[in-house]
Amino acid sequence: MRSLAISAPVFTSLAVFVLSACGGGSAAEPAGGSGLEPFGSGSTVDEMQEQPAASMGPVAPPVSAAEGSSPEGTPDAPPLAPPLTGEGTPGNVMPLPATGTIAIGGACTPLCASDATDADATGQVDGWGWENEASCVVSGSAVALGGSPCDLVPVELPPLPPVPDGPGTRPAGVESAGFFVSGGRLYDRRGNDFVMRGVNNPLAWFTNRNTGALAWLDEIASTGANAVRLVWETTATNTQLLRDSVERSLQLRMVPMIEMHDVTGGTTADGLVSMARYYTETEAVKQILLDYEDSLLINIANEWSGANGIYVQAYTEAINVFRSAGIRHTLVIDSNGFGQNANTVLNQGQALLTADPQHNLLFSVHMYEQFRNAQTIRDTLQRAATAQVPFIVGEFGFQHGSDNQNQGNPYAIPYDVLLEESERLGFGYLAWSWTGNGGGVEYLDLTARSGSADELSAWGDGVINGPNGIRATAEPASIFAEGP
Repeated sequence: MRSLAISAPVFTSLAVFVLSACGGGSAAEPAGGSGLEPFGSGSTVDEMQEQPAASMGPVAPPVSAAEGSSPEGTPDAPPLAPPLTGEGTPGNVMPLPATGTIAIGGACTPLCASDATDADATGQVDGWGWENEASCVVSGSAVALGGSPCDLVPVELPPLPPVPDGPGTRPAGVESAGFFVSGGRLYDRRGNDFVMRGVNNPLAWFTNRNTGALAWLDEIASTGANAVRLVWETTATNTQLLRDSVERSLQLRMVPMIEMHDVTGGTTADGLVSMARYYTETEAVKQILLDYEDSLLINIANEWSGANGIYVQAYTEAINVFRSAGIRHTLVIDSNGFGQNANTVLNQGQALLTADPQHNLLFSVHMYEQFRNAQTIRDTLQRAATAQVPFIVGEFGFQHGSDNQNQGNPYAIPYDVLLEESERLGFGYLAWSWTGNGGGVEYLDLTARSGSADELSAWGDGVINGPNGIRATAEPASIFAEGP
């Protein structure tokens, strides 16, 4: 495997790289998987591993009984997924190889997760294994040692016009070398206002380097997106994939935001704080944060939904875990109620900003069925602007949720109003999600299962090509441009 690493996290080089199309021998992910079939009903191993039932999009992954099954005061919260066996991996499914690929005979071939399948039926050991319905090469074998890195094809990005340093100045006490907030706005390290225009990318669930979320970054960047939210989980153990995805995003001039998905819908303070400890105590992950302090955002926990009475206390504890570990980044904090209770961050955000030793927090609301009324969207965004709360829409869809009054049909969400008001007021947004949704919300895919930007859904076309969409309104962060 050839690293995507570059010499330093200062991204002014014009040359970036894309993974070449690798033929025969790759563990291809199935096209068009719906994620609706129950495990064991004909799905391939790749489908079962990479599409945990109903865990995509706003449908939350399983939470423990201690964390509860429904956040307080959110009757329309997205439904929880049915539980999976084991620790986040469907029963009897071998984890996908997490060690990358190697070119053998000109074909980009996955490395085996272990050597357990090397010996064939006759007992012969030849350096080849069989995992996830595909051939793989055993690391350290003669076959692997005779291989070469998968080819990387250089691509030239046109230079950006020079951009002067901006007027934003770090408030007293803010030590971050990267993003910071001031006066309700998010600024990059050069003091320029940064308004996110991007999408969510399910990295933890689609780990194939050639056909999964890492490869999709190039497609996402082709839409003009200037930011990408990378879904991650503690069960996604291939931290090199996370590092490569952060690097790749930056090479493509997209600001990456890492988010932890494990405690979606959780209600205990311990669950939330465990996410902060994962970031700071998993050495490889912490090193990624430190290496990219000047260009990376950290979303502590997706849609943690503790009650209002413990919200500030629990998040203060989580924030202190980061700050005590020397993590000075802008921390992104989701509202509770599966991200939809905007009142929580609008009413309590200032208390958290004050409690944070770095005073460097960005608040995120997820706009689904609770925002099916256009005026609710307008009022929420205007309140955030008036209160000068650093604010983004971290997820949204064009429809979601239902009840008996709606005869089981998803509620339509006037996302065109969301785009228009976000542009008018200068708030960032990140659409959910690029592709790979399951559990009945496949309609939220912005593009086809291939991940190609040439196969957008109607909803994806609206987000990307609409009058207030990504292509028309996104401006790259000034960290990617030279000064005058």
